[in-house]
Amino acid sequence: MSIDVGDEQVELERIESAETLGRPFVVHADIISPLEIDLQPHLGKPASLEVLEDEETLRHFHGLVTAGEYRKESPSGHHYRLTIQPWTYYLAQNVAMAIFQDMTSVAIIKQVIEAAGISDVDYTRLSMPRVTRGYCVQYKESDFTFISRLMEEEGIYYFFRHDADRHVMVLCEGPKCHQPGKPAKLKYNANSVSVFTADSKSRFSNQGDFLQSWIERVRSTAEAKVTYRDFDFESPDQPLTAEVTGQGAHPGDNREIFHYPGRYTREQTGREEQQKTGQERSQVLLDAQRAGRRTFSGTSQSAGLACGTRVDVADHPAARMNAGYLITSTFHSIASESYRSGSQDEEEEAFNIRFEAIPAETSFQPPHDTPRPVVTGLESAIVTGPSGETIFTDQYGRVKVRFHWDRAKTPGEQSTCWIRVSQTGGLGNLVLPRVGHEVLVDFLNGDPDRPLVVGRVFNRSNMPIYDLPANKTRALWRTKQYGEAGQYPETEALDTGAPGANEIRFEDRGGQEEVFLHAERDMNSRIRFDETHHVGHNQDHRVGLDRTATIGRDESKLVKRDRSVHVIGKDGLLVDKELSIESKTKITIRVKNSIVVIGPEGILIQAPTVDVQATGEATFNSPGSLRINAGAELTLNGGVTNINPDGVTPATFGSAVPLGPAAGEGGS
Repeated sequence: MSIDVGDEQVELERIESAETLGRPFVVHADIISPLEIDLQPHLGKPASLEVLEDEETLRHFHGLVTAGEYRKESPSGHHYRLTIQPWTYYLAQNVAMAIFQDMTSVAIIKQVIEAAGISDVDYTRLSMPRVTRGYCVQYKESDFTFISRLMEEEGIYYFFRHDADRHVMVLCEGPKCHQPGKPAKLKYNANSVSVFTADSKSRFSNQGDFLQSWIERVRSTAEAKVTYRDFDFESPDQPLTAEVTGQGAHPGDNREIFHYPGRYTREQTGREEQQKTGQERSQVLLDAQRAGRRTFSGTSQSAGLACGTRVDVADHPAARMNAGYLITSTFHSIASESYRSGSQDEEEEAFNIRFEAIPAETSFQPPHDTPRPVVTGLESAIVTGPSGETIFTDQYGRVKVRFHWDRAKTPGEQSTCWIRVSQTGGLGNLVLPRVGHEVLVDFLNGDPDRPLVVGRVFNRSNMPIYDLPANKTRALWRTKQYGEAGQYPETEALDTGAPGANEIRFEDRGGQEEVFLHAERDMNSRIRFDETHHVGHNQDHRVGLDRTATIGRDESKLVKRDRSVHVIGKDGLLVDKELSIESKTKITIRVKNSIVVIGPEGILIQAPTVDVQATGEATFNSPGSLRINAGAELTLNGGVTNINPDGVTPATFGSAVPLGPAAGEGGS
């Protein structure tokens, strides 16, 4: 055996390694050096170990030194133990928060790994199509934890291939991803144990790779069905349910694993595609639960056995054991010749390889034990949008935000996914947060991938509308103008208080209670049935320009005291049918020096000139006296003038006839 740890002169004494499918490996290497070594500078550096047999390389172990121990000093030198692990060890040492959008899980995994400066990953064995994740968050978790849970969800696992100068993570998704190892076949020979532990020469002189022991284990997990249910807000009346059922192997093998939320809904994807994703996730979980139902463990002295490879078992007395297997874990314990010759423990095994396997056709998945992050409370965020935009939303009234922890420089319109906004009571209430406003974000089921805006708060950039606490008695609702303000020079100037806003305000200060309503431009009211206004004191209406009222049927007004109307211009009244004007005391019509007074006892017409014209016949009737007085001259004009007093012969005047003074005014 040999080890390369840079420029140090060391000798490898013993290797103990543990590899498991879907988990990082760990190697412990016992080394001896003639000189004392400071191990600190070697941490994080690569170490390469090689196992040889008759100068032929059987196996490499490669990794990074993550820990070291100075164990003792002996006549042969200084003894150390190194812990060697894959590069995933350092991926697990950070805590990060990041947002990934419109990427497949494989693309996300690749980006995270490459951002850490690592390229030793083999993606070539992945062939299944992957769903594009619209929004995926790494939330307070290490890079390794993050990519591990993505792999578990997608049915991806891995093993490490060890080369002389590097170790490569090989990503897998099923039985077809695994190739025969070296050796490709192990022959069962229980008697080979005594031969191979005698000494190294006898072990090397026996040709062939043997299986010394082979133990089968079966266990009941009872999980036979996995059901995922999810909710798609774009189809709220159609719950998504995906289920996969495995074949029961024994009585009682019928238990169900039910998960909600299934987390497989994707925006702007068809229902069929979402259902397919749910089925795949269900199958992955069922495979993980059932992969360990039938396992095998064996021992051998074939150092080339490696996790993630296939091996065939032959010559077993139980015929059904002679089959192909997938190695899911290996444990190597190998000591050098010098270590064995100097060891005082005669029972210590010098060469021991143990491994575990499952039938090669079994769909392997590692246990789903990587925890998902859970957001335990509300988070604050700032509403974002394209440059220059103040309201950015979609057809569902959703917004995008930038969390305070987000260090990415993505444009505002790409900061997050579209996030639904919780509205206050009412079936149609809608108030959209504006770009730049601070909002409170909750997460459905604590899932950082499913944010929901549930509230808004003030900050120094967006203060309360009215100064506080001076106006603490005011409750209000004010909007803000969007775009350029309209110009209305023809309207009457108003003291709006805050131009560019609509506002409803309630003042609750004692003695100053008020409900204030301001419309920055138009105000429209629509009432399907009745409307009632009751004003306890005064009411004042002001219209800057025109006013039009249309009443479909009758109108009735009651003024309990005086009523005054002042029309500066013209006033017109048109009644298609009857017009009735009635006063119980007096009606007065006045135009400067002309006046008409209508009272209960008569009508007075007084004017500088009174002109009465009839286009047809004019009749004056009085059951009593009819008097016409002229202070100067009285002129009666007519083609024929008839004066017909009762009891007197009628007289007809064809030309002017002078008459004497009226009766009672003198004359004979």
